[in-house]
Amino acid sequence: MRKATFARLGAIGTVVVLSTGCGFEKSVYDIELNEAEQSAVPFVCDNGRKGFSAAWEVSTKQRWTITAGEHGDTRIEVPGYFRTQLHGGPLDETPFIVNGTSVERGPFQFMGLETLVKDDTGSGTVVQRFVIEGDSLEADRIQGFIDLRTEVMDANFDTPTCHYVVSFTGRRVD
Repeated sequence: MRKATFARLGAIGTVVVLSTGCGFEKSVYDIELNEAEQSAVPFVCDNGRKGFSAAWEVSTKQRWTITAGEHGDTRIEVPGYFRTQLHGGPLDETPFIVNGTSVERGPFQFMGLETLVKDDTGSGTVVQRFVIEGDSLEADRIQGFIDLRTEVMDANFDTPTCHYVVSFTGRRVD
């Protein structure tokens, strides 16, 4: 009798788990970048230089889509101009998809790594990191920052690493 009761409870538990879903799959957020920071992007370099750079030529209002990967990881889809801005080309409408950390707990980070060549004056590496400071990718509201990290060798073979940071807030729409 006990075995039959446990078997029924096990079957009911399986149905409940299957009917409630397997966890996070997708969230869509309307994002607003901090306009004051974006118009004069604050930066700090490891050689002691700090200040404000030129404005980022990206929209202050955007839509980001976050999806679960196949192995407990995440991906974020942001407007393509984050990618094309690095290469100095025309703005691209193709979404920029960046791989992220685990879907299970935050803060959540998504990192894109690019290599660039600047004419004859140097080359370098650019890391774009999108950070969501929260415990869930299904929250009604999120906040975080975009950290653009550059290491560019100039004509004098100087290679400082600099961090540019712009904060954002977001509201879930799906």
